[in-house]
Amino acid sequence: MRNLASIFFFILGQGVLSAVPWYDSSHEDLICKADRSLNTHICIPREYNKFDLPYPTSNVIDIGIDITDVLRINDKEYSVEFSCYFNVMWKEPRLHIPDSLLEELNMTESNSMFPVNLELISQLWLPNVYIYNLKTFKVVEVLSKHAGLWITKEKEIMYSQATHINFICPMRFDNFPLDAQSCKFQVGSYSYELSKMTFKQTDKVQGYVKTSNSVVLDYAVYIKGLTPEDMILDYGPLGNFSVAGFEMALKRHVSHYLITYYLPSGLFVVVSWISFVVPPEVIPGRMALLITLFLVLVNIFNTVTSNTPKAEGLTAIEAWMLSCILFVFGALVEYAVILFQSQKPNTGQQSRPSRTQQRVSRIICKDSFKYEIAAENGTPRRNLLELEEPKTPLCGDKSLLCGERYINADRFFLVAMPILFLLFNMVYWVAYGSHLIFDIDDVLDS
Repeated sequence: MRNLASIFFFILGQGVLSAVPWYDSSHEDLICKADRSLNTHICIPREYNKFDLPYPTSNVIDIGIDITDVLRINDKEYSVEFSCYFNVMWKEPRLHIPDSLLEELNMTESNSMFPVNLELISQLWLPNVYIYNLKTFKVVEVLSKHAGLWITKEKEIMYSQATHINFICPMRFDNFPLDAQSCKFQVGSYSYELSKMTFKQTDKVQGYVKTSNSVVLDYAVYIKGLTPEDMILDYGPLGNFSVAGFEMALKRHVSHYLITYYLPSGLFVVVSWISFVVPPEVIPGRMALLITLFLVLVNIFNTVTSNTPKAEGLTAIEAWMLSCILFVFGALVEYAVILFQSQKPNTGQQSRPSRTQQRVSRIICKDSFKYEIAAENGTPRRNLLELEEPKTPLCGDKSLLCGERYINADRFFLVAMPILFLLFNMVYWVAYGSHLIFDIDDVLDS
């Protein structure tokens, strides 16, 4: 047990010494010698403190985000994930770069960069970069982290990492799937306000370039810079904070939803109008058509609600499906009223024939007229095929001919329903589908 305890404290002591950079002999090579002319490599002064700002005020931090691909857009989690090279650049005037090293590297231009050992980053001051609405920040790693450090002749330091960034985007789905989203990716300082640290978007950023190998998404992605209003954040007593970054505009691809939901449901509404040309007497055929269409639309509506992102009210596609269901339901109600009216008893007062005058008879409808076929001794008085249009209908009123008013009702709805559906489409697509016509910037600005 004593030997195990000794080994444990020895390992702990080695870990503490290695955690303090100045105890490592390799870090002594980074400290400048008293005689600066003897330094042949990049070094930092012995009095250098990495917890002090390079400048007392106005430290400029350049942020470069070179997006290689947008990997995932999650509507349910309100998040966007993309792969990029995350570059941070700042000026470190306390850093010493020997002239002999610049001549050796042939560094003639002020903006030329040369790579240095990544271990140097642990000894330098680093800006406390804060990414707003950040969810995850993963550095790509194989054998080691994919990161690099470059320095310019003007003592500018650029630290770059290959990363996968996932950030939260406050999306609104009231117009789903005819929606367009705007996601702002902002990078700033966690504690230093505008007078101490200013963030800018560097010109080295190439932006998002969609290639043939890009991931297939539900959106078309557009990248543009932040507006001047979005580059300053007011936090009251804490002061104003400078931020840099970009705005990611997302425009959803609508073709999939048009083919899968809008077109079939619209055609089902059109098919329901066929019921208006089916005679009211054909109850099984007309009722089966309307009930089948109604149930199919309800089933599609249930599928839509289960796959639709959450919104404060009805989404655009839910409003469409409910409207289609109501149009079919209206045709079903119209036929139900016809059946109800046709089963009402005749309230007209007619003389009741005597028992001796009672004969076996039945009422037959032919060509929208009622005919009474009387039979004596079981034999019909006249043949149905020989009937002619009577001069006076049985009910005494031309408007009460057999099925006449019901046929007129069907003719009315056969004209009214398409007109109403056309007006509904005009209002719907103007209200929800404006971004399909106008430019994406105009829609986002509105």
